[in-house]
Amino acid sequence: MNGSLVTGASGFIGRRLVARLIEDDEWVRVLVLPGEDVRLGSEMLRADVTRPETLGGAMRGMRTVFHLAAVVGDWGPEEVFQAVNVDGTRNVLEAAARAGVERVVVVSSLAVYGWQLHTAVCDEERPRERGVGPYSRSKRAQEEVALELHRSGRVPVTIVRPGNVVGPGSAHWVDEPVRLLRAGRVLLVDGGDGDAAFTWVDNLVDLLVRAGRAPQAAGRIYNGNDGSGVTWRRYLGDLARLAGARPPRRSVPAPAALAMAAAMEAAWRATRRRTRPLMTREAVTLLASRHPVPIARAASELGFAPAIEYAQALDRIRDYLHSGR
Repeated sequence: MNGSLVTGASGFIGRRLVARLIEDDEWVRVLVLPGEDVRLGSEMLRADVTRPETLGGAMRGMRTVFHLAAVVGDWGPEEVFQAVNVDGTRNVLEAAARAGVERVVVVSSLAVYGWQLHTAVCDEERPRERGVGPYSRSKRAQEEVALELHRSGRVPVTIVRPGNVVGPGSAHWVDEPVRLLRAGRVLLVDGGDGDAAFTWVDNLVDLLVRAGRAPQAAGRIYNGNDGSGVTWRRYLGDLARLAGARPPRRSVPAPAALAMAAAMEAAWRATRRRTRPLMTREAVTLLASRHPVPIARAASELGFAPAIEYAQALDRIRDYLHSGR
C-alpha cells in the first residue's frame, strides 16, 4: 500500500484534507480517537497520539503522514497542550520513522511568531518566539521536535504554518466570532487595520498536499495563507453583516489590550476558574497582527497559488450560516 495517513482527520481541516486526497484517488487511512463516531477515509483506525503503543500499525505501508492532531485554543492546562501537541508529535514522528514513512507534514501555526506579527514581516526565517500562552509555546516546541528528528535523518519532515483558517465549520474564526458578534462582545485591536493572514481551508489543504508530494519540501517550513491583505476590521465587519449583527466599533490599543489580557489571565488563575478569560494574550497577539505573512516561499518552491478568493469565501460562509449549521 502506498497511501497517506491523516491524524486529526475528524477535525475541521482534517475532513477537508481527507476529501481532497480521496478526490486525488489516494488510499487514505485516518486516525480517530477511541469513541469518536465518524466515518472517514478509505480505512479508519482508532488511536491516540499520546499513546505510542497505538500508533505502530497505523504507519505500516504509508508513504505520507499528515499530522494535524492537536489541541487548539488560547486557554487551558499547559500539560494538556504539552501531552498532545509536543509529546504526541514526537510519538507520531518516531512511529513514522520506524515504519519507513517517506514524508511527514506537520501542521504548525503562525502563532510561533508571537508578538512579531505586530512588529515585523514574518517570513519563515524569522526566529520563533517563546510564546505567551500554552498553545503558542506548544507549537514552538512541536516544531523543534519535528526539526530535530528530521536533522537526525530518522524521518523527512515538512512544516506548514497556516494562518487563521476560515471556512464552513471553522470554530475559531467563523462560529465563535459570529456568536460574539451577535452578543456585541467583539473588540478591535488598533482599529483592526492589520493584515489578518486569513487562509481559506481548501487553499490550505492544497498547500498541505503539495508539501507532502514535493521532494524539495523535505526539511522546509512554509507559511500558508491567502495573501489577500484582508484586515481584521474588514473580515469581522463582513462576518457581522452575514450574521445579521452589528460590526464591531470599539477598539483598544494593542499595548492596553495585552495588559488587560494579562490581568484577566492572572485573575482567572488566582480564582481557579474553569472557563476561558474574556481576553487572553494569545488572542490579542493574533488580533494585533499588522504585517503580511509572506507566502513567497510556498509559491516559488511548491507552485502554491490560493484558488479561492476572498469574495468566494464570503459567499460560502454566507451559505453555511444561512443553512443553520
